[in-house]
Amino acid sequence: MDPLNQLLTALKVKANIFHNGQYCGDWALDTSGQNHISFHIVTHGQCHLKMDDLEPVLLNTGDMVLFPQDSRHCITSTPSAELAINKEDSRDFKVLKKDGTGLVCGYFEHQNPLIKNITRSLPCYIVIRYSDENQSVISGVQSLMVQESLDSGQINNFENQSGVVLNKLAECLLALVFRDELPVEEGILAAMIHPKLSLSIRAMHEYPDKKWTLEELSSLCSMSRASFSKLFKEIVGQTPMEYLLYWRVTLAYLLADDKVTTLDAALKCGYDNESSFSKVFKRIVGVGPGAVRAVS
Repeated sequence: MDPLNQLLTALKVKANIFHNGQYCGDWALDTSGQNHISFHIVTHGQCHLKMDDLEPVLLNTGDMVLFPQDSRHCITSTPSAELAINKEDSRDFKVLKKDGTGLVCGYFEHQNPLIKNITRSLPCYIVIRYSDENQSVISGVQSLMVQESLDSGQINNFENQSGVVLNKLAECLLALVFRDELPVEEGILAAMIHPKLSLSIRAMHEYPDKKWTLEELSSLCSMSRASFSKLFKEIVGQTPMEYLLYWRVTLAYLLADDKVTTLDAALKCGYDNESSFSKVFKRIVGVGPGAVRAVS
């Protein structure tokens, strides 16, 4: 499995689209504050993105804006006025209004501890232009989401086939955005393709149950412990042993799909007993491994 596919498989995110409708007149909304990666796609019309200390950005039909770090923002009909946030009600798509702006709004739910390490190397917002000829694959998925949202015609009821399709298309979009936007100079992906650090990353991923030491990992990279630790921290943003800890917890998420017991997950992730593994898992994730398995 190549580094990007391995990374995306480990993320295990789930899209949740909570709005599909149009706004008319003067309006403004902000969907931040849930500690998730959030996004908006303009299905028809225009609107503006406003963020503190940044110039307003015009968004046209088909454009998508993604907030990797759940940044505070304002999507609004006009950038020049200070409008009340989240006060206007939206309408369905039974009749497209000439002055209306259609929006699909959603977020990506996750509890994976690696997410923050990944998103820290991304900008506070990413705009994907539907008209960008260099984004033909992403534009194709955006086009499908626009058509699906208009065909659905619903505002916030997604317990139907259309809602499932929109969620899956959104997950596809996130994978494509990560593929195109993740930097190769820093972060996990950068370490995965680094000529030296990749050897240690691959070893940790393939043998998470091994009692790795810093000396063993640095030796794999033909580096001294000090040089290895310094370079790893500079690129990944975590020490090697911190990353190993987070990878083991990430692996436990994947094991939840196989319905393994907490003890089995602990042993496969390099722990001698269920108790010590559960304590580490809860410290990093905030809930115990049993709670994650229950919702998987």
